[in-house]
Amino acid sequence: MSLLKYIERVCRMDMLIHMKATGPPEKFAEKLGISRSTLFQSLQEIKEMGVDIRYSNTRESYYYADGRRIEIRIERKGEFFKITSADKEETESNSSYKDLPGRLKIIS
Repeated sequence: MSLLKYIERVCRMDMLIHMKATGPPEKFAEKLGISRSTLFQSLQEIKEMGVDIRYSNTRESYYYADGRRIEIRIERKGEFFKITSADKEETESNSSYKDLPGRLKIIS
């Protein structure tokens, strides 16, 4: 899988989780165009980076339990280019971030 496709998938996951609109795992995987096992693998990777994602049987949706969200940044000469789930690109200067194992950086 290309890096761009992976970023797009993670951004879509973030948006659906934030909106509490994932549906059950089968529907969530379908919305992302991936298998259920790939969904669980992706969720596990994100959880291993310290993001507290849980599933609510009542809501039938995944949600962020600690209020944090996924944000992907690319650094260039002191500027950060932020790729968000809303597909907006913006720059910020000298913002702090926490490097975590895996492909993404979680912004504090």
